[in-house]
Amino acid sequence: MTSHTLHGGRRAMAGTEFGHAIGLSRALSGLPLAPLLGGYGELLAAQQAVGLRHLGDLLVPPGGRLRVLDGIFAVTGPGRRRHVGAGVLRALRREQAEPAAARLLERLAGIQEADPAALRRILLYQLTHLLHDHPQGHLPATATGFGIDPAEAAALVHGAARRPRLDDGQRAAAEALRDELLEHRIRSAARRAALLPPADGDPPLAALLAGLAARTAAADVELAVARRHEEQGDPERARVHYEEALALAGDCPRAVRGLVRGHRPDPGDPGPLESALVPGGVELRWPVQEFGDTRWRVVRLTRGEPAGAPLAEVAGRPAGGVLVDRSAGTGVEVRHVALPLRADGAVDGPALIGAPLSVAPAVTELRVGDGDGWIEASWTPPAGAARCEVTLTGPGGRAPAPPLPPAARAGLREAVRARGLAPGRYELAVRARYAPTGRTDRGVLSAAVTAAVTVHVWPAPVRTLTATARAAGGVEFHRTGGDGGRVRLVEWPGEAPAEGTELTAAELPPPLDWAGRDWTGGDTAGPGTAGGDTAGRDSSGPGTAGRRPSGPVSIGAPPPGSLTTVAAVAVLGERALAGPCVLVEAPLPVTGLALRRTAPDLVQVTFDWPGAAGTVTATVTQDGRRTDFAVARSVFLREGLQLPVTPAALSVEAHAAQRSARSVLAAPAADARAELPADVAIAYELVPGPRRGLRRGPAVLRVTVRTPGGGPGPDLPGFLLVARGDGGRNPQRPGGPAGGPAVCRVTGAELAAAAAATGTGTGTVERPIDTTAAPGRPYALRGFLLGGAAASVRLEEPPLLSLVVR
Repeated sequence: MTSHTLHGGRRAMAGTEFGHAIGLSRALSGLPLAPLLGGYGELLAAQQAVGLRHLGDLLVPPGGRLRVLDGIFAVTGPGRRRHVGAGVLRALRREQAEPAAARLLERLAGIQEADPAALRRILLYQLTHLLHDHPQGHLPATATGFGIDPAEAAALVHGAARRPRLDDGQRAAAEALRDELLEHRIRSAARRAALLPPADGDPPLAALLAGLAARTAAADVELAVARRHEEQGDPERARVHYEEALALAGDCPRAVRGLVRGHRPDPGDPGPLESALVPGGVELRWPVQEFGDTRWRVVRLTRGEPAGAPLAEVAGRPAGGVLVDRSAGTGVEVRHVALPLRADGAVDGPALIGAPLSVAPAVTELRVGDGDGWIEASWTPPAGAARCEVTLTGPGGRAPAPPLPPAARAGLREAVRARGLAPGRYELAVRARYAPTGRTDRGVLSAAVTAAVTVHVWPAPVRTLTATARAAGGVEFHRTGGDGGRVRLVEWPGEAPAEGTELTAAELPPPLDWAGRDWTGGDTAGPGTAGGDTAGRDSSGPGTAGRRPSGPVSIGAPPPGSLTTVAAVAVLGERALAGPCVLVEAPLPVTGLALRRTAPDLVQVTFDWPGAAGTVTATVTQDGRRTDFAVARSVFLREGLQLPVTPAALSVEAHAAQRSARSVLAAPAADARAELPADVAIAYELVPGPRRGLRRGPAVLRVTVRTPGGGPGPDLPGFLLVARGDGGRNPQRPGGPAGGPAVCRVTGAELAAAAAATGTGTGTVERPIDTTAAPGRPYALRGFLLGGAAASVRLEEPPLLSLVVR
């Protein structure tokens, strides 16, 4: 360690004793309580944007140290230090690659040039707060952690410990104090100064506060003189002294209010400062040609606030003689005063005083609409309004009865609806009522926003709509209501609107092309002929079971395969009312229907599935009874359709079932139908011949015919028994009627006569077998049916072994 460093360290440590000044030259009696820099807030924001803990971080190279007690020095090594002046700051700016940091260095250079002590004061102020905010701020190591040279760390920590700690409010007051003075806001500066601790260790701050106190006292003297002249009835001399008080303290509320009290404009003359409500605030205007480039401080007074309340300044500067006050409270009476300023910010010259103005913004975006006997209005209430009041006057200038209900709020808007209104022209007015907190009166009412609206005549609603299927095909519609206009049958592209929904004619879909034109009542028909036969399958719509619906009629033929929600709409001119709906279904016809008996009590039904139908109903008619069988598409495609029956003749009808339980099914022009005759069966067997001693006689053929219903039918086939022997032990059966010699024959007439003879439709014929025509034993027998009706008669054969003759 060099002797210089040791010497400096001893002197620095000596400065930490109680009552000693700080620094090698003992130049500091204490650390500063305030930066005393105009625009310090902007400087701090720029510093924080760069990410600096304190401004000294920008002044030393990496690894260097900072000295601040005897001036600002960057220490780069033992015995090597550099004084940081304006020239060094600008050199650092040229070396800085980051634009924001370069701009900050240029600003620091300007501060250093204007006051060589200002930058060190700011650094000491920031370092003091860093040490106060740090949990170990009483240790020298903490100061070195902030980049301070170890030779000054102990002294800096000691000085920070002696300086009073400032809370957040005191810090804000200390940092804004210089700005308030530069802007001649003496009253505000005095309020901030009152928050600070005694400035015994900060001579520059103490001097500034002493000058502030003197100026405040001078302004108070002018106020007292002005008030005395005002009480003596001399407003002109009072005004002069109020203006003198403002020249000393440009933000003195009592002086401004004294000027306002003495202001006597001509009746109806707003003066050079005009004020008017605009969206978002109060617009102030004064003639530019009269005042040129004068700077202004514009303040706002509010009726009812205390006389000594701080003045509310209007943010911004006038542009072209126009300034908008966007911070004026709503529901109060305000008055604006424009104070002319000299170049240094002091008030200079007479003030411009505006007329009192009630800040009661009117409602915006008023929208009105009418409907079937009602008027609706909606608007956006202004912020701060307690409520909105609506008045409605009708034809003749009278308010309709009953009175309007309270407005309802939905999101940011309010709305009200008046019902039960007769047709005619009405006028609606909406006003906003303001009732500020703490006031007992009814508050301020805004100007009225008005709108005219007409209640028009609407059509009578359609009350009911029914549909019935016609046996001849198509659907018959009946309605009630909808008188006095037209009724249109439509299909909505999406979900149908609820009954009674008010619409415009332009919103309606086109009329159904299969249900006719607009319906004007009186049994008017669409395609087809009104009043046709309405009996038939699924012929009644809702509420029409067992009776023919009343009301006007329209007949339509829905396209095959369609499922349509038909809606009735009442139309009168450009207005329409949605009515009830009915679901109409027109299934595709069943084609390719065929029947085949697979057993005496079972019939197989086949057909082509009709389009998108989910279910098909097959109706079996047999022995005078009708039985319905429903089959789903998936089951039909997987398993087919087999129906239990009796051997008697039958017929089957098939049609697509309803896809919806609510729909009215329009029958196709003709249902699919197929017939199947009775199950006629012929059975045969060999009956062994009678015994003759040890031998039996020739076998006998027994043929039995069964015809259901007791009748044999007109043309039964004949029966032929054929034998075949091939010399083997197990002879093959004959393959057909020509597969061997015929050994027995029974004609169809013989079978019919046998069936008729019993009266039951069942008869038996027995014939001996012609063994002479048979081949040598063993041989096999087989029966065949011959004739035109053979394909429709079922042949029942006996067991195969019983047909082998050995």
